[in-house]
Amino acid sequence: MSKNKSQQSKKEKFRLLLDSAFAKPEFFPKLRKKTNLAHMVHDYSMSPQAEDEEIYQKATKENRFVLTVNFKDFKKLVKKGRSGIIGIDSYLTNDQIDEFVSDFVSGKDSEDFIGKAIKI
Repeated sequence: MSKNKSQQSKKEKFRLLLDSAFAKPEFFPKLRKKTNLAHMVHDYSMSPQAEDEEIYQKATKENRFVLTVNFKDFKKLVKKGRSGIIGIDSYLTNDQIDEFVSDFVSGKDSEDFIGKAIKI
């Protein structure tokens, strides 16, 4: 019985797809520890000039949330029941992104954000 209870309370780890504006995942050690982190260029060999729709389709196929500085354009792509997006400000340093996004995902269940566009 306690096994079921612990399974029910276990939160799903965020699976994030970094868009081309971001450095390699290695530059985000805290985020790598707290999430399943992939980069559209370095992990999926997508073009740095890939269209937003193509990036969102890849995220949906891989069950990932898009982490982007291009919130305005990506939020138009989000569909109910599909991948969500997390938008952040473009002026943040890699260290600030690592800290800020890690803090945001801590204690949250990724399932609660499916089909949503969140600006943090």
